[in-house]
Amino acid sequence: MSGIQIEGHSKGLTAGVNDEGRLESDCVTTSFEQHTNIHESKSYYMGFEQSPTANDDCIGFIKNGSADDIIVSAILIQVSAACDVYIKLGDSGTRNAATDVTPVNGNAGSGNTASGDFEKGADLDGGAATMAGGSTVAIFRFVAATNSAVYTPPSSWILPKNTAMSIWCSSSAATVLANVLFFYHD
Repeated sequence: MSGIQIEGHSKGLTAGVNDEGRLESDCVTTSFEQHTNIHESKSYYMGFEQSPTANDDCIGFIKNGSADDIIVSAILIQVSAACDVYIKLGDSGTRNAATDVTPVNGNAGSGNTASGDFEKGADLDGGAATMAGGSTVAIFRFVAATNSAVYTPPSSWILPKNTAMSIWCSSSAATVLANVLFFYHD
């Protein structure tokens, strides 16, 4: 093994290179979410429970109010009856009879709060609502009541400023418990 000097912050230290020409290192790795939570205190959980008024109603809504992107990295879902829960990106317009939900910061020592609209409701797309334009990016099919399941989108869902994500349920017979994990990234 030979040593090489790495420019930049190395301060004259060397790093090992094995006989295959690969850098040897001892690393600590963290997920992007963990890094954001530990170092920037900008990781949040939006939890809510909601039953739709009718089939195919919008029951949850997130609109980014920050200059930083919202990165949705996971969603936990539990349902009380058979239904489809689906996620749309890009909805815009007003919502009907929305109840504010306050996302909880994942770093209990932080005073940071999430910036945007975070809402739940039995029929956010009904009444005088003007919601339109969203595209479905995920459908979760539940054949019966289920315990909580976590879904991690392979490439995350990204919400630039003033863009939205909505959560819908196909059956008025179901109650959905959802917890959306998201963080801000510039």
